[in-house]
Amino acid sequence: MSINSYQQRKIIETINGPILVIAGAGSGKTRVIIHRIVYMIKNIGINPSNILVLTFTKKSAKEMRDRISNIMDKKNLDQITLGTFHSIFSNILRIESHWLGYKPNYTIYDQKDSENVIKKILKEINFNISLTPREVRNRISEYKNNLYNDDVKNQLSESFTKIYKYYIKRCFQANALDFDDILLQTNYLFFHFPHILKKYQEKFKYILIDEYQDTNSSQYTIIKSLASKYKNIFVVGDDAQSIYAFRGANISNILNFHIDYNKAKIFRLEQNYRSTNYIVQASNNIISFNKNQILKKIWTNNEKGEKVKIYGASSDKEEAQYIAYSILSMKEKKKLSFNNFAILYRVNIQSYIIEYALKEKNIPYKIYGSISFEKKKEIRDLFAYFRIITNPNDEESLLRILKKENQKIVKNILNLSRSKKNSVYEIVKNIENYQFLLKISEKTKDKLKKIILTIEKIRSYLEKKNAYVLSKEIIIFLLEKYDYFHEDFEDILKNICYYVHEQKKLKNGDISLSGFLRHFYLETFHDYNNEKNKVSLMTIHLSKGLEFSIVFIAGLEENLFPSKSSIDNLKIEEERRLFYVALTRAQKIAILTYAKYRFLWGIKKKNIPSRFMNELNREFINVENDINHRFSNKKKVNIFNDEFDEKKKKNLKKGEKVFHKNFGTGVIVDLQNKNQIAVIDFEKYGIKRILVKLEKFIISS
Repeated sequence: MSINSYQQRKIIETINGPILVIAGAGSGKTRVIIHRIVYMIKNIGINPSNILVLTFTKKSAKEMRDRISNIMDKKNLDQITLGTFHSIFSNILRIESHWLGYKPNYTIYDQKDSENVIKKILKEINFNISLTPREVRNRISEYKNNLYNDDVKNQLSESFTKIYKYYIKRCFQANALDFDDILLQTNYLFFHFPHILKKYQEKFKYILIDEYQDTNSSQYTIIKSLASKYKNIFVVGDDAQSIYAFRGANISNILNFHIDYNKAKIFRLEQNYRSTNYIVQASNNIISFNKNQILKKIWTNNEKGEKVKIYGASSDKEEAQYIAYSILSMKEKKKLSFNNFAILYRVNIQSYIIEYALKEKNIPYKIYGSISFEKKKEIRDLFAYFRIITNPNDEESLLRILKKENQKIVKNILNLSRSKKNSVYEIVKNIENYQFLLKISEKTKDKLKKIILTIEKIRSYLEKKNAYVLSKEIIIFLLEKYDYFHEDFEDILKNICYYVHEQKKLKNGDISLSGFLRHFYLETFHDYNNEKNKVSLMTIHLSKGLEFSIVFIAGLEENLFPSKSSIDNLKIEEERRLFYVALTRAQKIAILTYAKYRFLWGIKKKNIPSRFMNELNREFINVENDINHRFSNKKKVNIFNDEFDEKKKKNLKKGEKVFHKNFGTGVIVDLQNKNQIAVIDFEKYGIKRILVKLEKFIISS
C-alpha cells in the first residue's frame, strides 16, 4: 500500500484539533499513523519531543518504531515518546512518584502477586466473604479501572470494602503498584497536582492513540486530561474490533468521540488490503447484525478468492482430525509453509484435542498464551531476588525467598512484622534482635543473615553495574547456595543481555536492573525460541493484530462461541465482534468448524451450530459438511448507495422519512448542530440521535 489516495493524504496532513479515524480491518492504519508522524516532524516542523504515541501492545510500539526508523533519522525518533499506556505512564510515575508518597524503585505486582497479598489478608483477618482471592482481585481491578464509579461502588459489600482498604495499604507499605494502579495513580497525579498535569500538557502537545476502541475509563480520563489544553488528539480505531470489555474496555469511548470533542474531524479508512473479496464481504455481513456500531462499508480490490468454508464434524476429535488433514493437504497443493496456517478458538481448553491431532500427523505447532514464561515457579524464584534487590520493601518477594529457606518461620516473621509494625526486611536484617522471639536456632539465624548480606552486597552495586552483570551474580549465588539452575535461566540472561544492548543504543537508555524489571512486567518478553515454520494456535483474543494466509476458526457452537455467559444483547455484540476479528485475520482462506458432540470441562455435550454461521449469507459460504443441519439460504441486497445518500444528506429536512440499516423506518423530527445530528423517531425503536456523517440511511421521500 502506498500513500497516494486522497483520503489517506488528508488524514496525514490534517494536523491540528481532534481527529477520529475509523480504520477497518486490514486497512493499513499503522502505515498512515507512521507517515503522519513523519509528516508532522519533517513538513510541519513539530518538535518530536512534543509528540506522544500510545499503543496497547509492545509489538505495535516496536513495529511503529522500526518502521519510522526506516524513513526518519534516529535523533528525531529518540525524542518521540512512543510506547504502551502502561510503560509510558509507569515512566512518568517513576519521575513524579514522590508527589504520591511512593519511591521511584516501586515494584510492579502482577496478577499472581496481587492474589497472594489478598490471600494473606483473608487468612490474617477473618472476613465474611464468599469470593476467592482471584475473584476479589478481579473486583478490585474493575473498581480501579472504572475510577471508583458509583455503579460499581454500590455493588460492594462492607467486607469487600475493608479488604480493598487493607490491600491498598499493604501495596503502599511494600512500595508496590499493580497494573491497574499505574493508570489509577496517574489519574490521581494529574487530578490532585494540576502543575504536574500542566507540565505534561506542555510536553505532549500532540497525542496519537492506536486502537482507541480498547481504552478503559482510566485510560480515557488520562487522555482527556492531557488533551484538554491543546486538543491535538488523533485517535485511530475500529469499533467492530472492540473485544476487551472483560478487561474494562469501553466501546462508548470511540462511539462518543465526536461528543467529547465536538469539533472533531472524522475520517474513514475502508479499503481492506489484507483479505480476499469473499472474506471481506462475509466479515461485513456478520458485523452488520450489531446495532451498537459506527456504520462503515469495508471493501477491497483484492482477488475474489474462495468462499468461507464450513465443516460440521460429528465430534471434537473428528473436527481436530479434519483440521490436521486439511493443513497437510493445502500445504502440499498450495506449496505453503506451516507458518501460513493459524488455528483460532474461543477458549484455551479447546487446544488439547487439536494438539493431539497435529502430533499424530507430525505437524509442528506453537501455542500462544498457554503457560507464560513468568508464571513458571523457577522464574518467579529468580525474579524474587531481582525484585527485593531493587526494592527492599517488596514483602511478597522476600517471603518467597524465605519460604525456600525455612517455610515454618515465615508465618512467625510475618506476625512479628505486623505486631512490631516493621517491614519483613527490617526484621530479617536485624535477626539477632528477634532470635529469641522467633525461637530460631543459630543455624537458621546464620542462613537468614547470609541471604540478607548477599542482597545488601548486590544492592550496593545497583548504581554501578548494569542489569546483565547483576543478574549473572544473582544466578551464581543461587548456584552456590542451592545448586539451583533452571534451563530457562539461560534464556533470561539472553533477554537481559538483549535488553541492555538495545538500551545502550538509546539517548537516555536505562540499563539498570530496575529498568529491566519494568521492561519485563510491562512489555512483551523477547522470544528467542521462536521457530518460524510452525502452525500457530491461539485464542481469538490473542490473534488481534495478526494475519495468516489460512485461518481455521474451531468450535463454532452455541454456548461455546458465542459463550454461554454472553447471551444478552450487549454481550452478544461483543462476541460477534470477536468472530469478526477472527474472520478478518485470514488473507486467503477462512475455514469454520463445529462439532455435533464435544467433550469439554469433563462433560460430553450435544451442540448446535453457532448463530454466527447462520447469520452468514449463503453467497459467501461453502458448506462442506453440515451434520444434518441446514444453513440459512437468505441473501441480502445492499440498498445503500453511498454517493446518492451523501448528496441527499446535505439537505435534510424535518418530516422526511428515512430507512436506517439497523433501526428500520423512521421520521426526522429534529436537526441539531448544523444538521450534523438527526433526531429520528423510529417505528420500532423510538427516538434515536444519529450522527449524519457516520451512519448510513436512505432518505425515502
